[in-house]
Amino acid sequence: MTRAVPRANRADTVGAALAALRRSRPEEAGHLYLVDDQSRLVGQVPIEALILAEPEDRLDGLRGDPPVEVHPEDNAESVALTAVERHDADVAVVDAQRRLVGAIPIGHLLAQLHEEHVDDLLRLAGVGPAHPLPTEQDGLAESFKARMPWLLMGLVGGWLAAGVASLFEAALEREIVLAFFLPLVVYMADAVGTQTETVLVRALAYGKVSLGAQLLREGLLGLLIGGAIGGMAAAGLLIFDGRGVLAAVVGLTLAVTALVATLMASLLPLGFVRMGADPALASGPIATVLQDILSVAVYLSIATALL
Repeated sequence: MTRAVPRANRADTVGAALAALRRSRPEEAGHLYLVDDQSRLVGQVPIEALILAEPEDRLDGLRGDPPVEVHPEDNAESVALTAVERHDADVAVVDAQRRLVGAIPIGHLLAQLHEEHVDDLLRLAGVGPAHPLPTEQDGLAESFKARMPWLLMGLVGGWLAAGVASLFEAALEREIVLAFFLPLVVYMADAVGTQTETVLVRALAYGKVSLGAQLLREGLLGLLIGGAIGGMAAAGLLIFDGRGVLAAVVGLTLAVTALVATLMASLLPLGFVRMGADPALASGPIATVLQDILSVAVYLSIATALL
């Protein structure tokens, strides 16, 4: 935010406002902000409208669209996204009494969005958020430190998934064909969960999301997606393999894991928000590891019960 923004009383004339602008030499001049006698924000005049107007015209008659108003404590990414959605050049910052504090220029907003998006992409890839310029390269030691924590988390998750699978050794011995469909089950759960996380993290960037509404919507969506995918998988297996029980195991597993994935992918980012952490953290290896363990457990539990 910059406090040195052009401002004028709404009753002033264009000539007086331009003279004040030349004297003050503001840091940014995308809009002329209009205030009342108590310095409360009442509107804005685009600079191009100010330049084209006659000197005797009153500023109050040149007001453009209402400015985007935010408070100093608002989330930076949410502010930037709101400004971009509104196609405004900058954002007015006001206090609790709507007194003009300053403005956030469009260049600062775009830089903030770029930084947030780069950090999110790095986290999705399992890399720390710190990054060098595109023309530079981290040293080997720095790259190793940035990547290893997430990969170690995946390694531990793989051990846990293997431990879960070992609990169902008898079922795997009876039907070795069950092992053939483990990659399918794990992939589908990850894919459904990633879709939910991506949409939710984007929604969280714009503001608060109701936990109950999110779980209800994604739970129903998970049931629909799981039912469709599970039904198609079961029908395909029945046609090409002919074993109805195996088709039922795979179809029911895909239906259940899709539901579990949407609920897990909703709870993780919202839990991170409650803890004051970046919800994008949940969209990377953390969610993948948990979903892999749960999908293996669900698949082999259903297989044990039905076979």
